[in-house]
Amino acid sequence: MGVRMAPAADAAILTQVALMVDVNGANGVSGMSGVSGTSAAGAEPEQVVVALGSNLGSDLGDARSHLAWAIQSLRGLQPTLGLQLVAVSPLYRSAPWQTEGPDFLNAVVALEGPADALAPLALLDALQALELSRGRQRPYRYAPRTLDLDIILFGHRVIDHARLQVPHPRALERAFVLQPLLDILPDLHWPGLGGAWQQCLRRVQSPLPVRVEGADWPSRQPDRYTPKIASKNF
Repeated sequence: MGVRMAPAADAAILTQVALMVDVNGANGVSGMSGVSGTSAAGAEPEQVVVALGSNLGSDLGDARSHLAWAIQSLRGLQPTLGLQLVAVSPLYRSAPWQTEGPDFLNAVVALEGPADALAPLALLDALQALELSRGRQRPYRYAPRTLDLDIILFGHRVIDHARLQVPHPRALERAFVLQPLLDILPDLHWPGLGGAWQQCLRRVQSPLPVRVEGADWPSRQPDRYTPKIASKNF
């Protein structure tokens, strides 16, 4: 289920994303200070993990509609960013943490693409454009939002850039990220932690999410999965 934007609006967003790729270049943040673990050309495809959240409706739909629309939009990133959507977690509901407002709906997706062509900042720009298209506003930190799209992992890369930190610095504190990630990528290796990231779910202080049942949610397990997010000590 989801409220789709008009085709013209969707096309405009994809055009904007394509322009962002041109501006950022084919390799995103590679070569910039604060970036390590960049993959060599011809290496195994990299997997990118993105967390989705929403706790506000708008004239474009409710929170569930925003997330379903975002997943459809992420499917459209392959022509411009070379990223293919390969897995979608079940949908979860969680109480607000470190903020106030309605309950959140959360999910995690995995995307995959050629390591020598992926551009982290281009993806960040694309995700922020999708957020804005659903009316995202940032009046204060942790404010309620119509759509929140966070890059959690970008292959085995460690990125410390003014605009982007990967792995996401607070992901291991958030049950609403860890639980759906565990659902789709249980064998994933976290940079610097390997498989020990799974133990963080037992220690988090954020509320545990509750799975939302429903056949209309586009949950998808990966067709194949060999861990590609390598465990390295950066």
